Amino acid sequence: MSAAIEIKDMSAGYGDKKVLEDISLTVMDGQKAALIGPNGCGKTTLMRALIGLIPYSGSIKLHGKEVREMKRKEIASETALLTQYFENAFDYTVWETVKLGGYVSAPADEEIAAILDKTGLSDLKDLPVSVLSGGQKQRVFLARTLAQKAPVLLLDEPMNHLDIKHICGITELLKKDGGTVVGIYHDISLARLLSDMIIFLKDGRIVHKGGSKDTDYRKLLAEVYDIDVYGYMNGISKLWT
Repeated sequence: MSAAIEIKDMSAGYGDKKVLEDISLTVMDGQKAALIGPNGCGKTTLMRALIGLIPYSGSIKLHGKEVREMKRKEIASETALLTQYFENAFDYTVWETVKLGGYVSAPADEEIAAILDKTGLSDLKDLPVSVLSGGQKQRVFLARTLAQKAPVLLLDEPMNHLDIKHICGITELLKKDGGTVVGIYHDISLARLLSDMIIFLKDGRIVHKGGSKDTDYRKLLAEVYDIDVYGYMNGISKLWT
């Protein structure tokens, strides 16, 4: 098994503002990794650095290639990013929008149809994206990300706006996917369910990285979020017992 992502001594930010410092991380091919941490800790900045959208110091490699030395098309063939915020500049249909995700991979129509089926969008394929609800749009842009057929998926809050039925469906889809996935999740339970590697970020630094089954969540969640998250979540769970 080879490394899909190798980050060594990486720092990044915006202008004079440094957001990430001394980040070192390896994600292997096929591994599912979760980025966890409070707002502003650098999770999205890390995603943006991974695909070369912002400058960085140190090293970031995708399958052995330094990101800053790669062309945009090369990066697009290695990684597909689902962002938190989506915009359609033109009033494309669902089918057209998902098809656009394959500008590098050129998926066949049968593959697009299969992706729409997996994301529960087949009945909406001829509708303009502009008329859809927030949750439906989220599934469209996830489908577009999948159509890119990149070996590494970068997912920034993939369950945003989804109802419980579609959260369950997308969860199963991501669990079965054979590729490498790095996801940002605010739902800690989903992070544990979807990932075999957990990475905690705070104030722009990694404070923990390890197996999802070997992590002391009670201690780390309290340290990272400065509240008793474990106790809060247990309290919530009692509503359903």
